[in-house]
Order: sequence, then structure tokens, then C-alpha cells
Amino acid sequence: MANQDFSDVRHRICQAACILGLMVLAGCSSDPASIVTRPTRALPQPTLITMDNQGSIFQNATAQMLFEEAVASRVGDTLTIQIQESLTGSNKSTTNASKNGEVAFKGPGSTSSMGGVIKELFDLNVISTGSDTFKGSGQTDNANSMTGTLSVSVIDVLPNGLLEIAGSKRIAVNGDLNQLRFSGLVKKRDIKAGNVVSSQKVADVQLEQVGRGVVADANTVGWLQRTFMSVLGFD
Repeated sequence: MANQDFSDVRHRICQAACILGLMVLAGCSSDPASIVTRPTRALPQPTLITMDNQGSIFQNATAQMLFEEAVASRVGDTLTIQIQESLTGSNKSTTNASKNGEVAFKGPGSTSSMGGVIKELFDLNVISTGSDTFKGSGQTDNANSMTGTLSVSVIDVLPNGLLEIAGSKRIAVNGDLNQLRFSGLVKKRDIKAGNVVSSQKVADVQLEQVGRGVVADANTVGWLQRTFMSVLGFD
């Protein structure tokens, strides 16, 4: 009898541990996959040294025009991205439909010799009306905006001259981490003075802002919660 009581207690303890474990897992959230697939930094490439005498000042590897401003053009160079992204979408739909119908039937009229049901049938005068109305409307508005600056690196120079850039910024405050990632393709002619380029001039932009910490966890649904919400789809 004592062994059976001990077994029941152990079984209840296991059940409580399982429930506690599920509660802990319910609060856990997995980090979403990053949309920035490129590496976010690159080291400068070594300069090839030729044996011919180029002089003590002029060097082919680093030469530039007299009035040319130095801009990012090689792997490992850095430039500043002015993030000026704004996206607004709106979709509105309105539908009105109506239908009216009328049916009338009138008999030829009875004579004095008719009576009963036949008289009522010949004197029949019936009007039937009907109407159907439908009204529907829907509207969806979506607005996203992000501004700021981010220094990125040239991670590759494509054969057509485009610069492949990528970079990230991490800011941690009191255990909360905010990370900004950016990647894309830039033309040299779009780079302004001071090695600055607007994000609106960048092609194939991949921009994301992710956070970790108490604030991010409070605004994220855990994987176990998502599972229950998808399976138990009732109020």
C-alpha cells in the first residue's frame, strides 16, 4: 500500500514538472530568420605590388584624378547609408447591388353564370413584388516608415561596376538589444560627397530591425503559443 502511495506521488510530481516545462516553453520565442543573407563586413583586400618602377608618388593601385574625391570603390571601403524608407499602401473596395422584380396576373373576368371556385379563378387579380439589395465595403491601409543612418562596407565589386554593400549596427541598453541590418547594390555615381548615399538609390535592398530582450519577448508570441492558436481555433 505504501509503495502504491509513493508511486502516485511520484506520478503527480512528474505531471507537475511536465506542466511547468510546458509553461516555460510557452514563453520562449524563436528568433526569425534574417533576410540579410550577405556577410555584413569585409576586410580590405591586399594590394598587388608590381615590379615595374611607378615612381615614389604615383601608384596604379591607389591613383585618382587631381579633382576627384575619394569614394568607396574597393572591397573593405566604408560608406554611410541615409535610410529614408517610406511605404504606404491603401486598398478600398465598395460594392452596391440591387434588384427589383414585379409579377402581375389578372384573370379575364367571370360571367353571371359562373360561381364558386371558377368565378374566383376568372376574377383573379394578383400582383407579386420582390427586391434584393446587397451592400459591401472594405478598406485596408498599411504604412511603414524608417529613417536613420548606418555605416556599411563594400563586400564585393561586381563585374558591371556595382558595389555590393552590407552592414549592421547593434545597440544594447539594460539587457535589451536592438540590431539593424542592411544590404544592397550601389552605383558609384550615386555616392554623394562624404561617401553618403540614400537608401532610395540602393538596389536589391534588404533592411531589417530586430530586437532581443524583455521588450521584444513581451511582444512576441512563442512557438508553443502559435501551435495552440493554430490548432485550437475557437474563441
